Amino acid sequence: MSSFGLLTLGTQSLQANQTALAVTGQNISNVNTEGYTRQRPVFESREGQGGVTIDNIDRVADDFLNRQIWADSSTYSSYDVFEDFANELDNLMASDVTSISTAMDNYFGAMQTAVDDPVSLPNRELFIAQAESLTQRFNDLDANIRRQNETINGQLESSVAAINSIAQNIAQLNDDIRIANAAGNGISSELLDQRDLKLEELSEYIGFTTIEDGNTKEVSVFIGNGAPLVVGQSANTLTTMTSPADSTQLNLGIQIGSTVGDITGQVSGGKVGGMLDYRDTTLNETLDELGRIALVFADTMNEQHQKGMDLNGDAGGLMFTDINNSTAARNRVLAESDNLSSASGMVIINDVTKVEATEYELIFNSDDSFTLIRGNDQVRWDENEFNSTGIPPANASEVDEDGEYYLDAATGDLTLRIDGFTLQLDGATSFSQGDKFLIQPTRNAASEIDTVINDASQLALGSPLSTSADAANTGTGVVNVAITDKDYADQSAVVSQLTPPLNLSFLSPLDASGAVANTGTASNVQIADYDTLSGITYPVSITAVGGAFNITDSGSPATTVTGVGAIGDAELDLTATFGFTVDIAAVANGDVFTIDHDDSDVVAYYQLTDEEGDRQVGAFDPSESITLEGFEVTITNQPNLNDTFTIQPNTDGVSDNSNALLLSDLQFVKTIEGASYQDKYGQTVERVGTEAAVAQINAQAGKAVLDSNIAQRSSISGVNLDEEAAKLVQYQQAYQASAQLIQVAQTIFDTLLQSV
Repeated sequence: MSSFGLLTLGTQSLQANQTALAVTGQNISNVNTEGYTRQRPVFESREGQGGVTIDNIDRVADDFLNRQIWADSSTYSSYDVFEDFANELDNLMASDVTSISTAMDNYFGAMQTAVDDPVSLPNRELFIAQAESLTQRFNDLDANIRRQNETINGQLESSVAAINSIAQNIAQLNDDIRIANAAGNGISSELLDQRDLKLEELSEYIGFTTIEDGNTKEVSVFIGNGAPLVVGQSANTLTTMTSPADSTQLNLGIQIGSTVGDITGQVSGGKVGGMLDYRDTTLNETLDELGRIALVFADTMNEQHQKGMDLNGDAGGLMFTDINNSTAARNRVLAESDNLSSASGMVIINDVTKVEATEYELIFNSDDSFTLIRGNDQVRWDENEFNSTGIPPANASEVDEDGEYYLDAATGDLTLRIDGFTLQLDGATSFSQGDKFLIQPTRNAASEIDTVINDASQLALGSPLSTSADAANTGTGVVNVAITDKDYADQSAVVSQLTPPLNLSFLSPLDASGAVANTGTASNVQIADYDTLSGITYPVSITAVGGAFNITDSGSPATTVTGVGAIGDAELDLTATFGFTVDIAAVANGDVFTIDHDDSDVVAYYQLTDEEGDRQVGAFDPSESITLEGFEVTITNQPNLNDTFTIQPNTDGVSDNSNALLLSDLQFVKTIEGASYQDKYGQTVERVGTEAAVAQINAQAGKAVLDSNIAQRSSISGVNLDEEAAKLVQYQQAYQASAQLIQVAQTIFDTLLQSV
């Protein structure tokens, strides 16, 4: 090999190792640069002992690991923001300062004070004050929870602005990479590092997928179900927009050209996905559940209070806001802003115990067909699944059972009943395909509840009816009366219905006896119809005449029938007229039988009579109440024959606390899915706490996975100063050796010149 070749080898080696030293220096200088990926020189031997060259400077990166880190970062950020909001809500609901449970304890405690002394005005005023405090607690807690929604709206807007800025940066970097790639000079590692760093930053805000163009090396970014955020050198704009169904919430949209598409339901991951997930599940579900508690509480309290009597002797009025007032009813239906029809509507709660804490979406498939979707379990009904049992309603007023609907062809009005509420939509014009309505039966109830009663004397703590036992009673029977309908006074005034005051007595079984000269016998008297029996006065006389029977009672005027049955029948059925049957045997004309109460001490049935002479008779059963028009009577323990009780209007009964006791007992009644008011609130707090704990566990797990992958990436792509220092020495020594090689070549060349 000539000295000239040796010189070339030394020069090439010197240049290659100089480049390697520069790469190592670049690595060392960027050891603390965020997103920097370690570079590595690739040496290549030239053919035919032609020396060495730097073939390429590799970027030591693992694309698969990078994508995994972006996914892990998106997942962690989603759980992290969910946890923050859920913890805040959990603390809000569980704190004694804001808890509904604490306010209810105070409310029922004040009610017990009123029960102990119902005539005390201070006690009554304390109770009203606690009622006002409770409704204010409902209002305040609802407002505090809704402030989270406002916070989410604000953070969505700031996150969208950040996403758009990052997307523009990625598009610009794509363009720079495209230009560098087209120039044939190679793509600098720094551009790729900057783009990967921006993608990692984007993953904190939203989940996405990427596709790389193999020719231009540009990366396109897609969110949701494939919505293009970045395509090559252009970035589309992410926007927030008011929900067409609920103006209090912001939705997420993407603008492609002049078109904006709603992608709220498609987005997941990152801060944005976490906030939307929290809002659509925990936040809205809690508002719905809190509203249901307020709804059931107000309605059941109002219903019982209206059955009572106040200090003025008047029937009780509303304690809390009427749950079906026009404003509340209309606030439960939200028509989407882009509906083609101008329909509006209202929701009337029919049975609070059946109402579910969720929202519903009503979608019209045509002007006369629809689909109803329940939010909590996604159960769907179409119009064919309604009216599937029984005769379809002939008009709107006949829609009185769950699962029924009526669409008025003339007016376009829709009336639909499901889950304890009735939806009424005023068609105005025909419904159109695509029209949507959001139905929120309970969402606003906690914000709308208010205390109506403000006069202590108007608290209806007493019952309009009272009972008293005759002093001569010998049994242990106790009689109580309860109002079952707030309009009981109107109900009891119906002709032929019992109207207080009433006398309650107890009767022995019926027995049959025959005259001395009888040839036949009568026995086994069985009551077959207590309603008919109520109009009969005993004793009843049965006479065999002309092969049949004449029967008459002792009333004035008497109840009489003739020619009944036939001598020889085994049983004389007098159900239709007298309400009983009696067995007859070996009877001859002229035989006379008497039906009357026996002389035993057995109580067989009760008898209620009023001042008008109306009477009701029924079998005595201490386990069942006696249902009357607008009120019911309950008999406990064991009354004796001839024991009597009086049920009368509770005139001047200011010290009566019977209705207050019933109001107080409502705190234990399982009116909400098998739970009381406070039990259901406790379950709601527990659910929120559980969701917060699960989010925390998921966030911790997500952070651990993310950190692990980042550490793995760092071990592959990060700069190791020890390793770089060793390479620095290696390349320095190679550089010095290359210089020595050049020097040797020069010496040889000089020697050759001198020898000529």
